[in-house]
Amino acid sequence: MANDAAVAVKQDTAGTVPPEQYAPDAVWREAERLLYREARLLDTERLSDWLEQIVDPTIRYMVVSRELRFRKEKRYGQPAEVFMYDDDYGFLKARVDQFHSGMQWRVDPPERYRRLVTNVEVFETGKDGEFAARSNCLAVRTRRAYEIDQFVYCREDVLRRCPFGTLRLVQRRIDFDERSVAGRNLVMIL
Repeated sequence: MANDAAVAVKQDTAGTVPPEQYAPDAVWREAERLLYREARLLDTERLSDWLEQIVDPTIRYMVVSRELRFRKEKRYGQPAEVFMYDDDYGFLKARVDQFHSGMQWRVDPPERYRRLVTNVEVFETGKDGEFAARSNCLAVRTRRAYEIDQFVYCREDVLRRCPFGTLRLVQRRIDFDERSVAGRNLVMIL
């Protein structure tokens, strides 16, 4: 059986785009563990630990929603994508600080979170020590007996090996499936 790391998963018949190459199994497993640990830190409200252990200071964190138009629709000149968030490390830190300040109305009474991360794929990017990870996620937020919100989304992450040897999140693009938020708000880290 061929090594999975050498298997091309996307062939371009025109030869214009290089095929996606899976990362080696050891890197794949390390990336999965990073994403699972991230979900646990966020679910248990360890947001400062998330910033320190998972997020690189050069982060770009984007949440994008797309307007779903008919494929043949050509009359609109506006982009189909809308940025719900386009944050850097400073903005993420401000959100974490606000959460810990006691001034955010959504956290009292406390919310409970469950993030499910699935369909993780990790690819080579062609840059030394950098990998692309794609995953599908379900985040469930509950508060009191009657407030339950569910968010389904796809994440495309760029992970880079830091000087300490571990992987860090340097870019996240979240494709948020809803055009407008059906839940009460999106005051959470996806």
